[in-house]
Amino acid sequence: MTWLFLSLACAFFSASVACLSKFLLRRHGELAVMWGMYAFAVPILGLGLFFGPAPQLGAGFWKVVAFLLPLEICAVLLYFKSLKLSPISLVFPFLGLTPVFTILTSDILLGESLTTTGVAGVIIVSAGAYLLNANTIRRGFLAPLKSIAREKGSMLMILVAFIFALTSVLGKRGVMLSSPLYFPGIYHGALFLAITVIALGRRQNIKIVFRKSEIALFVSLGILFAAAIFFHYRAISMIQASYMISVKRLSLVISVIYGAFFFGEKNIGFRLLGAFVMFLGVVTLTLGAG
Repeated sequence: MTWLFLSLACAFFSASVACLSKFLLRRHGELAVMWGMYAFAVPILGLGLFFGPAPQLGAGFWKVVAFLLPLEICAVLLYFKSLKLSPISLVFPFLGLTPVFTILTSDILLGESLTTTGVAGVIIVSAGAYLLNANTIRRGFLAPLKSIAREKGSMLMILVAFIFALTSVLGKRGVMLSSPLYFPGIYHGALFLAITVIALGRRQNIKIVFRKSEIALFVSLGILFAAAIFFHYRAISMIQASYMISVKRLSLVISVIYGAFFFGEKNIGFRLLGAFVMFLGVVTLTLGAG
């Protein structure tokens, strides 16, 4: 059952990254927070390069990395923008749509038919997304859906979920062409270099990361992010991906609790219910696929 505890740890650290990022985004821009997170996470993730035999990295691997980089940078920037604009308890659960987009794109692009379980999972996740704004239902049955459309942070996080549906498939390919230990260090190192170039090109004040009042927070963010990545790849190497991902999505529920506890966000009952229903939908999807 080691994989279960590792997956639960991944869920906890993933939600914790979002929580601390939300706190930092109150004072700093998305690109600066993104740079600070990678600045302190990459040295930790790079330790994996010193363990195990070095894989042969062919042209296929670097093509995957080159295709992934712009998608990942765009997704993470939009992720931080979403957290900056809207309550974490409202927007983070929309990441539960990632497996929905994955299964739908597989149906469209690969001609893979949706199973009965897959259809049920999509419906349950969609119902959970609806329930996140159920406090507005007194204004009409369609009011929760209209609330999603009006909330810019929600729309951005839905776009992030869609991009993550693409990068998750490509990321798995990258691991297969390298190794679970090597891929995080090499890939996130390349991401950090690209983000640094962008930050310098846009004249971002990345020195704020090293201020005495801020550095402890950014170091903590980097450690939390590195831990989430480590536990993800460690757990997924021990069990079928569908089982690991279904447990990891408990982060949807944890994020709502964080929103209430650390930021005093409102309508937590509806959002907790919606996040839990989305979690159940993800479990239905992933276990059905597995």
